[in-house]
Amino acid sequence: MNQAITVTPKTIEQILTRLDTLTKEVKTMKARLFGEEPPYGSDAWWEWSDKEAQKEIKAGRYTTVHSKKELQTFLDSLKTA
Repeated sequence: MNQAITVTPKTIEQILTRLDTLTKEVKTMKARLFGEEPPYGSDAWWEWSDKEAQKEIKAGRYTTVHSKKELQTFLDSLKTA
């Protein structure tokens, strides 16, 4: 009952490429359906990231800095927090 199939390296590469594409598409669909973070850097991730940022801004969860010195003070405060 053992059966062997010979597959060329090119065919294997095509299969792996297609699997990678399908995996990314499924992750994107799951993210849209269930509110999860889409794969980093994808178009869906940028849309999701922008929406999340707008929510944070509307909720007042941001910090405004007016100079490099203020920025350095803020960043230093994160190290000790």
